[in-house]
Amino acid sequence: MPVCTKTILQRGGRELIELLTHCVFSFNTDVLFLYCVGEYQLRPQAVRAIAIYDVFCAPAAPARLSDLSLIPPKDVRIDQAITQLRQAFQAATCDPPQSDGIAGDESGGAGQEERQGDGQDAGQDESPPPDRPAVPLPPRYLFDSIAANLRVSEQAKIATLEDYYDPKRTPQENLPGGELTAAQRAFVDHVWTPRIRPYLVSSGFWRVSTVG
Repeated sequence: MPVCTKTILQRGGRELIELLTHCVFSFNTDVLFLYCVGEYQLRPQAVRAIAIYDVFCAPAAPARLSDLSLIPPKDVRIDQAITQLRQAFQAATCDPPQSDGIAGDESGGAGQEERQGDGQDAGQDESPPPDRPAVPLPPRYLFDSIAANLRVSEQAKIATLEDYYDPKRTPQENLPGGELTAAQRAFVDHVWTPRIRPYLVSSGFWRVSTVG
């Protein structure tokens, strides 16, 4: 009997963590995106919105959605909204673009540390910055159209997952043959664990810390 991913996402608990872990193993970025959007809708924040875009929607995102017609470069609406939000967020916090460390190579984290170190050395005698603008509050519906279209898209992986996924099995047992392929293992070890998961957790999606 097919499962309902929407119900599992809303119910939460161990069943949710195991579903998300299987989605990481099987590179089902669509369900991971829907989970993050659901969490974002409960507490819309600029840092959360930027993280969702950087991980799932950006042209160089490491976990792009299956239906490319919904995201840049084919549909640039979300790109335009996030660009404005990112600029306002950076003006309010003086933070560098966080996308450098998620959409680029592994050098992003080291580069940020170097920039912080330079700031400590060079800025000790500087006067405090002037009053900054307030941190922007993005709309709750920012990703709603993408999420809604993704649920009915024939290119998305949601329906396929619901047809075969068995909540009584472990995330790995739900894989074909019960084992990760070399490509799947490479994604978990070299992309999800060192890059995507820490970025999402630091952006407010703390439940992801136990996924994968």
